[in-house]
Amino acid sequence: MRLSQTIKPIGTVKRILVYTLITLVCSISLFAQDDKPKTIGSALQDPTNPIAELFAGERLDLWSLQPIQAPSIDPQAAQGFEHPIDLLLSNGSAADASEVSVQATKEKLLQRLSLDLIGLRASYQQIKSFMEDQSPEAIDKQIDGLLSDPRFGEHWARFWLDTVRYSDSNGFDWDEYRKEAWRYRDFVIRAFNEDLPYDQFVLWQLAGDELLEGPAETQSQLDQLLATGYLRLGPFDNAAKLFNEQDRARSEVLTDLTETTGAAFLGLTLSCCRCHHHKTDPLSQQDHYRFRAFFAATAFDESTSILLEPEQRLIDEHNQKIDQMIEPIQANSDAVDQKAKQERIDQLRAQKRTKLTGLLACDDIQHIDAIHVLDQGNHQKPLEEVQPGFPSVLFPNPPDIQAPNPSKSTGRRLALAKWIVSKQNPWAARVIVNRVWQNLFGQGLVATPNDFGITGSAPVSRELLDHLAVYLVEHDWSIKSLIRYIVTSRAYRAEVGTWRKLRRLSAEQMRDVLLQVTGELQHRSGGPPVWPPVSEDVLQANPAVLDDNETKTKGWYPSPESQLTVRSVYLIQKRTVRIPWMETFDLPENTVSCARRDVSIVAPQALAMLNADWVWSAAKQSARNTDSDELFRVLLSREPTAQEQLICRSYLDEGRTLEELSLVLLNSNELAFAP
Repeated sequence: MRLSQTIKPIGTVKRILVYTLITLVCSISLFAQDDKPKTIGSALQDPTNPIAELFAGERLDLWSLQPIQAPSIDPQAAQGFEHPIDLLLSNGSAADASEVSVQATKEKLLQRLSLDLIGLRASYQQIKSFMEDQSPEAIDKQIDGLLSDPRFGEHWARFWLDTVRYSDSNGFDWDEYRKEAWRYRDFVIRAFNEDLPYDQFVLWQLAGDELLEGPAETQSQLDQLLATGYLRLGPFDNAAKLFNEQDRARSEVLTDLTETTGAAFLGLTLSCCRCHHHKTDPLSQQDHYRFRAFFAATAFDESTSILLEPEQRLIDEHNQKIDQMIEPIQANSDAVDQKAKQERIDQLRAQKRTKLTGLLACDDIQHIDAIHVLDQGNHQKPLEEVQPGFPSVLFPNPPDIQAPNPSKSTGRRLALAKWIVSKQNPWAARVIVNRVWQNLFGQGLVATPNDFGITGSAPVSRELLDHLAVYLVEHDWSIKSLIRYIVTSRAYRAEVGTWRKLRRLSAEQMRDVLLQVTGELQHRSGGPPVWPPVSEDVLQANPAVLDDNETKTKGWYPSPESQLTVRSVYLIQKRTVRIPWMETFDLPENTVSCARRDVSIVAPQALAMLNADWVWSAAKQSARNTDSDELFRVLLSREPTAQEQLICRSYLDEGRTLEELSLVLLNSNELAFAP
């Protein structure tokens, strides 16, 4: 008798159930015949790929899904082009090549290099020496000098801190000060100064703790731990526990990590598929949660010491001696001396040293979150459970996850980090070279640095983007090598025009340059943030600041005046109270990743420049023991023209002071815009 005849009398619902059971049994049987699960290919070639099936084969012509390929350069087309960047940017067209034929003057070029590489202006004397150096290596010497300048890291760290939403505070209502967050900021500065290869830079931030087998014995090993501060930078609602909302807070932390990592390292908008399948890109809702599962064991590390192992050993030895002194006192049973006995013990215990801890992250292998797809992103409505996985459109198969130290690590974050910097990944190298290009030109080859998707911008030249990505990888992921390569092109050295746009300085550059040219800027090597004074009106607008706590983390703590003129990267960066003067010049909001800063030119900026007490103080300082000609040399790094001399003389003859003239020059466009 045929199978269909046996189930004919059964009702429709039961018939479906039976057929489903038969299908399941057959599937299990077939699977049992093959020990290895079927490998699924990328959606670009395999129609059984879940993304290819979900979107019916559409959305797959996206440029960023294609492998990175070094473009071939036709020797004939290359004639007349000294640099591959210029050839690829112009597509070999003589008409396009003419756009970069007009090169900036030597003075402008040095000023541009200085502002772009260290964030500060070249001085009058530096420009004069550069102009006198007629050797063919003159420019190369300046580039190498700027790249090796310690101030390089202070400037270039800023774009990365924007990207990873760096803050010295938690955010939310309480917005508590994170006393050790600055150590991550200093790690980033060191990484750029020491030219830490970008692939290592990625590995350390996502899984530095998994790379270490024991206590850090060198600064490099310690930096691997400090780099995991990246995993702690997102907003965190510390008050959630008071309302029994720890699950909600935990879900928000994992959401933030997933979406920031996708945007910062990969240019993927994973935030758009948190609640549903992505509306435009080939990403499913399951992809968001598979990616989130890499962070399922991530926990705040409040116990690991951030001291080097030799110093930790000295502390242990010191504390052991204290314990040895306490032991005979505790053993003394003389009742007469019991108020004195305890007092002596307390005195000795007070001499014990503690091991400093920082803003670190680790794996809690005892509490690995089960990651479920969430209905509309609601953590209270879990659907099916998922395992760690990369974006299914290209990498649908389970990742190879191996814990380097099973007793303390799952290996999940390390697997993610290694995949991000693997040659098979088409996103990571493109994303970082685009950010570097944006820093140098004001706009990336892809105008949407955090979005390499369909609704993002297409690259101005995909061939050039891939050329730079290949160059970076072939040069050991060296950011300095990439920068040196780009700034030697005619496109970078061209007069302001098609490729080189006129750019207003960033908020940090505006402040730093004003302090620099007036002789007020003081240099420091990292350390806790500096708190400038803020008006009571600003503070009273934030109740958390007024409701300080015993640990002194919710208030505002102005630094001594002697410390206030440090570089802006060292200023406090809270989430709910931002420094008003900096905010006027488009200091970004730091709750989410900032891909590219807004640049505005508005009236409040002029008022801020003219009326800020510290600007007046700087102007007064620069006007001491000088004349109008010297002011031009000091503030604008050049001699005044004959017409400018006449105007300044007339201005001073009207009873104006050198201090006021200094303020006028500090407010000039020449100082506010990069050449």
